[in-house]
Amino acid sequence: MKQRQKVPQDITTEIAEVLKSIQTNTYKGGNKFFLEGYLKIGSLLSEEFNTDVTSEKSKQKMKNIIERLSVESQKIEVGFSRRSLYYALKFYYAYHNKTLNYGLSWGHYRILASVSNANARRKLEKDAIENGWNRFVLERKARESGYYGGGRSLKWNRPSGEIFHYKIVNKDSNNKDNLWIDLGFNCFHSLDSKNFKSNAILRLKKEKKNWQIENADPKSFLYHYFCTLERVVDGDTLLVQISLGFDLISRQKIRLLGVNAPELGSADGEKAFELLKKKLKPGMNLLLRTHFQDKYGRYLGDILYSKNKKSDYKTLIESGIHLNEELSNLGYE
Repeated sequence: MKQRQKVPQDITTEIAEVLKSIQTNTYKGGNKFFLEGYLKIGSLLSEEFNTDVTSEKSKQKMKNIIERLSVESQKIEVGFSRRSLYYALKFYYAYHNKTLNYGLSWGHYRILASVSNANARRKLEKDAIENGWNRFVLERKARESGYYGGGRSLKWNRPSGEIFHYKIVNKDSNNKDNLWIDLGFNCFHSLDSKNFKSNAILRLKKEKKNWQIENADPKSFLYHYFCTLERVVDGDTLLVQISLGFDLISRQKIRLLGVNAPELGSADGEKAFELLKKKLKPGMNLLLRTHFQDKYGRYLGDILYSKNKKSDYKTLIESGIHLNEELSNLGYE
């Protein structure tokens, strides 16, 4: 006999009952009822959508469920967040048939469920338990992993922007009319020209010994730099000399985004260190795209390199090897 497919009214009633149960029983068992309740909600949604929540049809169905559930939750007087349904679905995909640790809260597991790499997720969960991380620390660590909030296709989106493209900012505390060029790494260059406005994008171009400034496409990708390797610090960190334009150089430690090599001092850490030193030699030209800083002040970045030590920008952008992806495929993730 063919099973009758649920309609939104059916699933909203079931979800509302689970929410009511969570509200009633949470005080009895700490996080246990909360986590198991949202796992149940995720299971109901998984049956409804069969893993597909991105199609237009599924989006409309989810919208209908949310609208009905908003009405239903008011009737039974339970709290309800629209985002919680998506979190519950992620939570189910990541943790069904797995043992939950009730020492971690729903807030912890919402973050963990948004970590796309299973190995990274397990390590973060273990570290959060052992070190007693609150959810703010866990979220920072998750972001540093390179897997938080997006899938692998986002993570391995190789650098594709042009160098020497910068944003014009107004950060002069003494004169609000003064404009600066934001070169990155907390470096700024004053802009004398009156032909530019704050938030516009410009391009630097060197002609002979002089640097010229031109308007650039507002949609240009920023934070791409041509740099030279000074040395390999460890299995996932480099010290580089970055060309900012105007003959300025910034020395920065760059942590490879999404790459997690074992610590130096361990056998595996030394192996990862030696591997990276074989690939990258001091003085090698690199193309860098930066993202954000970790808690140690290092910028997380993507690197393109070539076996030709002195490759130019064009060669690197067209045929450079994406170091982050290469190391991840070797197991350093």
